[in-house]
Amino acid sequence: MPFQRLASAIQSGPSRLRDYWKADLRADAISGLTVAVMGVPQAMAYALIAGLPPVWGLYTAMVTCVVSAVIGSSNHLVTGPTNAICMVILSLTAHLPEKYGYGLLEIVLLLTFLTGAIQLMFGALRLGGIIRYVSHSVVVGFTAGAGILIAANQIKNLLGITLDERPEHFFQVLSFTFEALPESNFFALALGAATALCVIFLPMLNRHIPGALVGILISGALAYFLGWHLPEMGASKIEIVKDIEPISASLNLFHFPQLIAPPPFELTRELGVGAAALAILGLIEAASIARAVASQSGQRLDFNREFVGQGMGNIVGSFFSSFAGSGSFTRTAVCYKSGGKTRMAAIFSAFWTAATIVLFAPIANYIPKASLAGILIVVAYTMVDKRRLIITWKSSNQSRLVLFGTLVSTLILPLEYAVFVGVFLSIVLLLRVTGQTDLTQLVQRPDSGFDEVPFNRAPQSEVVTVNMEGDLYFAAAEDLDYELLECITPKTRVVILRMKRLRAVGSTAMAILERFDEILKSRGLQLVVCGIEDSLKQIMTGSGLRTQIGEQNLFYADNKLFQSMELALARAWSIVEMERRRDDAMKKSVNSPEARIRISDIHSKRILRFGNQHQIREAVWLISEMMKTVDQKAAQPLFLQNAEGKLDSELSLWNVLQSLGNNIDPQTADVLEDEALGECMRSQFTESIGARARKDLPRIEVDASLEEALYLSKSLKLQTLPVSDEEGRLTGMATPLGMLKGLGAALDFNPEKALPKA
Repeated sequence: MPFQRLASAIQSGPSRLRDYWKADLRADAISGLTVAVMGVPQAMAYALIAGLPPVWGLYTAMVTCVVSAVIGSSNHLVTGPTNAICMVILSLTAHLPEKYGYGLLEIVLLLTFLTGAIQLMFGALRLGGIIRYVSHSVVVGFTAGAGILIAANQIKNLLGITLDERPEHFFQVLSFTFEALPESNFFALALGAATALCVIFLPMLNRHIPGALVGILISGALAYFLGWHLPEMGASKIEIVKDIEPISASLNLFHFPQLIAPPPFELTRELGVGAAALAILGLIEAASIARAVASQSGQRLDFNREFVGQGMGNIVGSFFSSFAGSGSFTRTAVCYKSGGKTRMAAIFSAFWTAATIVLFAPIANYIPKASLAGILIVVAYTMVDKRRLIITWKSSNQSRLVLFGTLVSTLILPLEYAVFVGVFLSIVLLLRVTGQTDLTQLVQRPDSGFDEVPFNRAPQSEVVTVNMEGDLYFAAAEDLDYELLECITPKTRVVILRMKRLRAVGSTAMAILERFDEILKSRGLQLVVCGIEDSLKQIMTGSGLRTQIGEQNLFYADNKLFQSMELALARAWSIVEMERRRDDAMKKSVNSPEARIRISDIHSKRILRFGNQHQIREAVWLISEMMKTVDQKAAQPLFLQNAEGKLDSELSLWNVLQSLGNNIDPQTADVLEDEALGECMRSQFTESIGARARKDLPRIEVDASLEEALYLSKSLKLQTLPVSDEEGRLTGMATPLGMLKGLGAALDFNPEKALPKA
């Protein structure tokens, strides 16, 4: 079969090549050129961030870009030097040449090889899914922190000054730079500021103008023709690319890294942690960027393949004078928006970058270092994504903590540790969220439906039903038995656990449930379990819990919603009935001379109820649907309940109609067409029903007398009275028809006659 697919691919190759030549070649070539025009000055500037010759940024934009595009899965991801990656490279390698005596470039090549090997291992082990467990807050916080560091580190290049000492952290960078301010070169500052202004304002005039390219050409021309780069300028001489390392008009890139075979043990051990951080950061960047573009293009990505592509790009790059790279958001976005169709667009961008080296190397040598610093400061400002920071900060406490922790770590710790701090916080908070099973309680309504109320807030009852959702692995199961005991009241006889939505149930959870069952039995209570899926059934069988609880108390999940729940309730109430020593139905003897008509004799359990946080739109929908299926002799009010299922207020149909008609002009109402009338009414749909509801409702329980109901109905001018239990939860309503029946029975009272139910 594999040979058949290979033969088929070979046969279809020429036709596919012709189709590509006709349909996508031109679009990819133009898109690649657009990426290169924007990316060439950016790549040179990013190399400066890493403390490397600018030409290495161009090599990285060529080699890693081609290899990652060929092997990876994204049609638009453009790999190469990135600002955050370069900042980490500087943090990892700047102090090592002096410590170990090796050249900086050789150390960087070893770091790049190690980074690629780790990324390749991630892809080979098919660990692409782990990226989803790293919070987006890590990327936002680290990118913002890296942007601040980049700007701080480039101030010296913008001002043309040299620091006497290598700063260890952010605050030292600011301190040393401030001390060297009197030595500022105003020629360098002028060129850097001019370049930055071009980067900012030229795209505003026309988005197709490459501001960075125009800026370095203008500043380079000024420096060259004014002679600011000549040694005769003395202390005012500006530094150009040629002074760092000349760019030759050749593509002699191959260079076997001297430290790879064999790698020095101590240096490799010290670089290992940093390489892991660099690999993770690179994979996070590439995956998030590829996912963002794929969400617009509709492409389906294979992250395992993307990891292999990133790893091979860095491994091959280490043999061709390239440092570690990753997916670039700006270059990828330009590739997609400029019409790139396939991965050939990224390959074309590498081709145009190579052509730039061959054709324009003499010109590139005269680019001022201050101009590249100006570009980087603008890029650093854009890295601090204020909108994303605000959204992340406002989203949740967990996101806020991860964002703050990562950002602060980036500024005060070595960057490789800052990455791990962010990832660690992200995973710890994920475990904290998943390490607690969500517990709520289900209360059965008279109409056979269920109200879900917060845990331990349900009314006291002989049967307590606990709904369990989420994860139930060892961390979540800790102390679960004691937490479940909080729902037990003096009236409780049976506890039902609904386990339909549980995940990751393990042996620890079984031990906890076994202990809970033992505690209940020691108190004379019974445990019933429902919603048992096949996987949970197997675990319960293997652990012996199924035998301990008893098959008669276990009910398995069904495709009908709440089927097992209803069966469990029937079983629970049968247990209660067997344990009762007297019949609750005989509490009131009809033969008693003190017998009176009570609400329990006349109230109706068919009642409309709704949450008090909804809008008029939802209330209209609920009432209209109920009217379609329920034969009502009179219009019912809509009783509202709070989150605990307790009676809150009443919304009458008349109040709903009043709200819908607020925007109807009486003078034009008679000429309004149906569509216009509907629009007027829909404008009120978002009004809260709480604003229209009546709050002064009486508390009437089922044991109240008919006389009390009649008095309240008259004094409060309520046609229909809500009936609640002792906890304040709705159980039904006393309608006018029911009260009339009660009056009829009271006027001709005979204890032997049964009062007809309303």
